[in-house]
Amino acid sequence: MMFQGKKIFNASFNAYADDYHEVRPGYLTQTFCDIKAQCDIREDSRLLEIGAGSGIATVELAKFGCNVTAIEPGANLAAIARKQTAKFNNVEIIEETFENFRPIGKFDAVLAFTAFHWIDGADKYRKAVEPLKDSGSLVLVWNSFFQDDSPVTDEVNLIYQKLLPETYGTSSNTGDINQGVLSKLSSREREICGNDSLYVVFLNKYLTRYSYDERTYQMLLNTFPKIVGIEDAKRREFLAQVSETVKRYGVISVPVLTTLIVCKKRTSSF
Repeated sequence: MMFQGKKIFNASFNAYADDYHEVRPGYLTQTFCDIKAQCDIREDSRLLEIGAGSGIATVELAKFGCNVTAIEPGANLAAIARKQTAKFNNVEIIEETFENFRPIGKFDAVLAFTAFHWIDGADKYRKAVEPLKDSGSLVLVWNSFFQDDSPVTDEVNLIYQKLLPETYGTSSNTGDINQGVLSKLSSREREICGNDSLYVVFLNKYLTRYSYDERTYQMLLNTFPKIVGIEDAKRREFLAQVSETVKRYGVISVPVLTTLIVCKKRTSSF
């Protein structure tokens, strides 16, 4: 998988692989039930997962009982994914980039969980559907992080505004920040729906809230590329102030909206 800013990817997701696995939100059971039903996944199906990370979604795919090939370019993340899926004999974790991966045979579904947006190039959709059977499905899932309307969030936003204005802008208004996330989400959906090699057969969203204390929230921030890309001294000061703020309140709540889009090739067999 060719990542935009590959150095940033390696410095965050992979360098903080343990943090990533411990605190990154997963996906609701209903998400996987919908995937299984919409893609007609059976025990003889073959699945290809792009950007498996630490195996958060891979484990759930393995429970379908079918063959799962999961690609992950980060060595540390791939090691965790192998450990998480060790009890399954139907999973193969391949430490490789998506572009360099050469599949044998075709797959019933190609899936990416909060990973597809990292693939570089205008032809990423064409590359993603190439390994699919004619009747196969491209499954795109991602988590979007929003903010709740609370005093602790307001204080954390002021720390962003004070210490990281060049990275995150100067707005500390929760509504403005959430609107920005929604705009990015809508743009991504329009890109998928407007792609001339695909058509969308299923779209659903699932809202969940996660609570983090001062330790786990700092770990979560360490999985965001923009945070990791900050100069060390400034990043440590930022994380220290955020942790102290969350500690005073006990926890911070983070709403996470999961989007699931299932697509078919326009040349698909029905």
